[in-house]
Amino acid sequence: MLHSNFSANSKSFVAKALLISLSLFMSACVPDFLVSDSDWVVIEAGEHEPSPARKFGLLISPSEVSATVTFDSSCIYDVGAVDADDWNKVIGVGFVGAKDQPLDGVAPHQVDGARIGWRWNPQRQRIDLGAYVYVEGQRIDFKVAEVAINTPTKMVIKIDYDRKVYQVLGGKTIPFTHNKSFAYNTGLYFGGTSVAPHRIRVKIQDY
Repeated sequence: MLHSNFSANSKSFVAKALLISLSLFMSACVPDFLVSDSDWVVIEAGEHEPSPARKFGLLISPSEVSATVTFDSSCIYDVGAVDADDWNKVIGVGFVGAKDQPLDGVAPHQVDGARIGWRWNPQRQRIDLGAYVYVEGQRIDFKVAEVAINTPTKMVIKIDYDRKVYQVLGGKTIPFTHNKSFAYNTGLYFGGTSVAPHRIRVKIQDY
């Protein structure tokens, strides 16, 4: 009985620690009203993500994450054949909870979460869009659609807690197993493995 109580208390402590860590991280984000051209999110050359972070927020049981996204010509890039098929990320959601959450530096959205991936497709001369999902730490990714440069596109991730499935960009559903309620928005990220080869900017509205 003592062991059971300790386990429950430990789980509660871990969940609170994760939420505090996320709150501290997000406190470094810049609110849109303090930024000129606030819809545009920029990753500088040699980086994976904006600095400071942008477009983050805490959520409780979100049923949908959405934004209107525009990729401009800065999103045309060449990182070499080895990393050409790697997915970058644009919007998404990560779930926070003690269950199955390692304490070794793995981000919660890489345990349970769903994001929209993007990459430049030189053959198609378009941006590939895909589902980029983690279920219990296992990644599932696949192409769903494509979009032209400078074309505003509504992007939606749906979370159905009754059926326990994600649906990214209207593609095939992906089952999940968690019962987590606390979540956070994930933002623009370049990589994969490679860092941004030059200044990348993406317009993200209504996020």
